[in-house]
Amino acid sequence: MYRGRLIGVVVPAYNEELLIAKVIETMPDYVDRIYVIDDCSTDRTFISAAQFSGEPRLKLTRHLNNEGVGAAIMTGYRRALNDEMDIVAVMAGDHQMDPIQLTKLLDPLVEGTAEYCKGDRLSRSELTKGMSRWRRFGNVILTRLTRISSGYWKVQDPQNGYTAISREALSRLDLDKVYPRYGYCNDLLAKMNVLDVKVKDVQIPARYSQEKSKIKYGNYIRKVSLLLLKNFFWRITQKYILPWFSRIGGTKL
Repeated sequence: MYRGRLIGVVVPAYNEELLIAKVIETMPDYVDRIYVIDDCSTDRTFISAAQFSGEPRLKLTRHLNNEGVGAAIMTGYRRALNDEMDIVAVMAGDHQMDPIQLTKLLDPLVEGTAEYCKGDRLSRSELTKGMSRWRRFGNVILTRLTRISSGYWKVQDPQNGYTAISREALSRLDLDKVYPRYGYCNDLLAKMNVLDVKVKDVQIPARYSQEKSKIKYGNYIRKVSLLLLKNFFWRITQKYILPWFSRIGGTKL
């Protein structure tokens, strides 16, 4: 436990046979459950993770079909809710997310100042060390677009997948409707805004080593841009237009 809270960590993994062991080995002792979700890898990711079967905290799941990183995280979220974890974090299977930084995401949730915390690599230049100019430029553009789409006008680095969410906030989300692939994090923010979830950015430096991005950026930017546009109209409808019609309908003329 961490400060009296049960902590679960979801680890989505696709073709991470070289790095998944490091993620499991370096998981902090205060983490109560490690939910590794193998999204139908074509390499030995599942076998590499299964070698830790003696680790009592490890809960290993394998998708029969490749459903996407968002879908893998939702599978982990459901398992964590069933196990009644108080806080559920997400750490990628490529060892890109430093476990030492995890407490920075947990503390605001424990203290009640936030319900969803996410990493931020963009608010200070020194946090982006190791990030390519192209990647940094793309993240800045998507940050601005996501602010408009989600309604969180001060959010930074929405592409950052290093996150933690309270059980209360997680239980209010319709996990079946979250975008299943890259872009899920942008989609979650729009859905959280409609639910008035308190979101907080936490400054965490970028960390790059052996991992290789699986994102095909041309296709990714096109799909996420359309998703952001769709979410903008959906959020406005759900949060403002429908409640307005409801009030008008309930008013006696």
